[in-house]
Amino acid sequence: MESNEETRRHHITVKAQKWGNSIGIRLPYKLAEKYGIEKGTELEIRETNNGIYLKPKGKPTLDDLLAQCEGENPYDEFFDKSVGKEEL
Repeated sequence: MESNEETRRHHITVKAQKWGNSIGIRLPYKLAEKYGIEKGTELEIRETNNGIYLKPKGKPTLDDLLAQCEGENPYDEFFDKSVGKEEL
């Protein structure tokens, strides 16, 4: 069972408002600061059986970035020719 302290910590009421063709909410400053959310932070939104799950999107991994690449690499290898006194 949740303690009163945990209930207060997680219970925040905000009002949804029209924003263009969407609906937006504002996060209280202390909550945004706690989770490192600032202007420009991308947030991940998931629909769950219990409602909406919202969290800051982490930095992409190398695999995430490579998955965005398409086709063959159009560039030559950077180190494909000797340019000095390298020993091969």
